[in-house]
Amino acid sequence: MRDRLVREVERVIGATDGLSAEQLAWTPAAKEANSLIVLVAHTVGAAERHILVNIAARRPSGTRDQEFAAKVDIAGVRSRWDAVKRGIVEVLDNLPPGRLDDDLPGPTSTRSVHAMIVHAIAHAAEHAGQAELTRDLAKERG
Repeated sequence: MRDRLVREVERVIGATDGLSAEQLAWTPAAKEANSLIVLVAHTVGAAERHILVNIAARRPSGTRDQEFAAKVDIAGVRSRWDAVKRGIVEVLDNLPPGRLDDDLPGPTSTRSVHAMIVHAIAHAAEHAGQAELTRDLAKERG
């Protein structure tokens, strides 16, 4: 499951390869659409919250509001991902026996650790598809 989560987040990040700052910041006209930089920042942040915050009880390195403000550059998001990915690998590779069945405390109390990991993968995969489509549309614009 760890590898699948990493692969889906990296699909989102990979959608930015070779694009200009203008293309990264472009937002499609569709209702509630986001720019690639927002999709990337949010996907990295969500993976951090799903695994490092909700499962490992670590402090987040940013907020959801900051991700959607997208006042970051792609290099900053890639750097954040490098740190988040190391944390995800550490946490998921070292889950103690039986931990997958544990219920998570707080507002996620209806989810087990296993369900949270599955949710993290699904969330990243959804944004990967959006990012790839947004990339293709941005390229078509020129």
